Amino acid sequence: MIKKTLLILFLFIVFEPVFAQNLDSVALNTFKEYESAVEKYKQNDNPIQQANFLNKIGYLFWENEIYSDAIAYFSKSLEINIKINNKNAVKELNYNIGLINSDQEKYQLALVRFEKGLKISKQLNQKEGIYSGLINKASALKNLGQNVEAVAVLLNALEYAQELNSLKLIRTCYGMLSENYEILDDSENTMKYFELFASVDKHLKSEQIKDIEKRSKESIQSAQSDKIKSQQALSEKSDELNETKQTLKETEEITKQQQLQLDLKELAIREKEVQLKNEKLIRYGVSIIFIAILLITILVYRQYKQNKRKNKQLAEQNFQINHHKEELEAQRDLAHKQKNAITDSIRYAQRIQSALLPPESYIKRNLPGHFILYKPRDIVSGDFYWMMTKDDKIIVAAADCTGHGVPGAFMSMLGIAFLNEILTKIIENKHVYSLQANEILNQLRTYIIESLHQTGEQNESKDGIDMALCIIDPENHKLQYAGAHNPLYIIQNNELKIIKGDRMPVGIHKHANVSFTNHEIDINEDDLVYIFSDGYYDQIGGPQKRKYMSKNFQKLILDNYNRPLSKQKEILNNTIEEWKGEGFQLDDILVIGIKLEVQKKKQKEKEEYNWEDKVILIAEDTEMNYIFLVEALKPTKVKILRAKDGEEAVSVFNEAEKVDLILMDINMPKLDGFETTQQIKQINPKVPIIAQTALNIDDAKDRAKEVGCDDFILKPIRLKYFLTKIDSFFN
Repeated sequence: MIKKTLLILFLFIVFEPVFAQNLDSVALNTFKEYESAVEKYKQNDNPIQQANFLNKIGYLFWENEIYSDAIAYFSKSLEINIKINNKNAVKELNYNIGLINSDQEKYQLALVRFEKGLKISKQLNQKEGIYSGLINKASALKNLGQNVEAVAVLLNALEYAQELNSLKLIRTCYGMLSENYEILDDSENTMKYFELFASVDKHLKSEQIKDIEKRSKESIQSAQSDKIKSQQALSEKSDELNETKQTLKETEEITKQQQLQLDLKELAIREKEVQLKNEKLIRYGVSIIFIAILLITILVYRQYKQNKRKNKQLAEQNFQINHHKEELEAQRDLAHKQKNAITDSIRYAQRIQSALLPPESYIKRNLPGHFILYKPRDIVSGDFYWMMTKDDKIIVAAADCTGHGVPGAFMSMLGIAFLNEILTKIIENKHVYSLQANEILNQLRTYIIESLHQTGEQNESKDGIDMALCIIDPENHKLQYAGAHNPLYIIQNNELKIIKGDRMPVGIHKHANVSFTNHEIDINEDDLVYIFSDGYYDQIGGPQKRKYMSKNFQKLILDNYNRPLSKQKEILNNTIEEWKGEGFQLDDILVIGIKLEVQKKKQKEKEEYNWEDKVILIAEDTEMNYIFLVEALKPTKVKILRAKDGEEAVSVFNEAEKVDLILMDINMPKLDGFETTQQIKQINPKVPIIAQTALNIDDAKDRAKEVGCDDFILKPIRLKYFLTKIDSFFN
């Protein structure tokens, strides 16, 4: 036993400087003070204080994230408290060590500690302690993936929270239950507890707002009450002055009457002394009147001074009230100006973000059949769409960044910039194996982790991107897809197929070293592909205020996929607006639909074409478009005929000795391209006609097929593709 004690002391002496090296100067000084106190109370045989300062050292190391040392000191304190039978301290120390184990992601060890603390809490019948132990246990079970067990523990914790009548504790239980049910794909209970969480949270915030409003009203009422009291006091003083004046007047009248009676009596008794008495009485009366007037004057003056002082106080109070009102109005105006300035800045940021998105003309040229439903929740968006072409392949992505509004917009611009850089490097370096959907996501994840300095620590931000990215290869009839959470829907042969993404974001994650999965799919003409963010089917609405849900979203797409793409976009937008109703949009919404076009046969590209024995009729009314086509065909030595409207095209075709191919503009005067095609096909059904247009693609392409056009080209024309298309008809 002595040898074991000496060994422990030796290890403590040897490794004590190592602990200190991990602390800053302030924490190091504190550590030394606590350590000195531990030794002092140990020598004084005071185990309570010794355990107390061991706890303080444990907390010091915990705060500085030196977890192993924190556990060591808490364990020493635990031994002492067990010896002195301090059950409350033993419970708290077990909870502390369990929480540190959770910080270290050692959730199994944490469970053991939480169980010990929970057992003591139940022995002591401490409802708050039992609740804390159950919540900690549920969190550890969730992190271990034992969500069913976590739900059972949380339901038990909810009962204690309800017994304690604490809305804040109840709100925590509802939130954690919703998260666990969501992981278990139990949408009904997920929504149930999310709504309960939202309701309690709204109530708590409402109570806070009511308390603030109550204090504001009481302050205003107090000021108004003071003002009313001042006015009442002034009114009372005025009434007292009037009563004093009336009393003096009555007194004067009584005095005069009494004096008159006295004078009459004295006159009857002493007639001889009338003159002398009268003079004395006059002098006496004048004196009394003067004194009375003087008294009245003094009283009136005093009352005047008092009224003046009261009026001055009232004026000062009114001034303070008006000044306070002006300050509040100035603060309101300043806040309004600041809000307008911030809004203007965000709108300018919206223009920058919009400029980074691919232009509609660029998308239309490479994906003639498409729609994009893009509905930011705020002025700027955390969702974005992106497209680039390489070697006749089209790369397109739908992304959902962490957050929405300004934070999400920053992440979206970062994502667009990184995608452009990744694809540019692939193009410049000609990496044969790099043009794979999963490789693009792997590289994007590396860029984001490095740029945001993410290390995977528990307290740092977990910003990232959920994304569906696909590479369309029309020549080889292939489509590659890789996804971070977000799936891809594809409709083939009237059947909706769902290809799920990997359950990890493009960002820091516990599986960040695992590659994303690359899916390769065979595609056919007119297959439909849909990629999107989760904002559409997570929108709350409807009569029961529930999420729209992915199953309803899938049914909506399947019910309308055979409609024109522009109509599909309109239906999607109207449906989600009706579902939302008067509620607010919860998240950014992005849905992209693409009708795939594949080449019927892979053509070997030619550097030169020789069509000197061929004749092409160009039906084009616009001079610039005609000149462009002539210049494009000039190196082939083909013979060119021209018609400026539909009627002339029919006439030239009838008169020409031969026409091997017709380039037909759809939008022409007199007869449009559809009517002209019908008439020429009646004359010679075998002559190939290629329609060309920049009109609405859904309507124009379908109509061109109906009237007999053999192929279809979208303006502006890509030269290499244009010549290859014509050569396929000549050979």
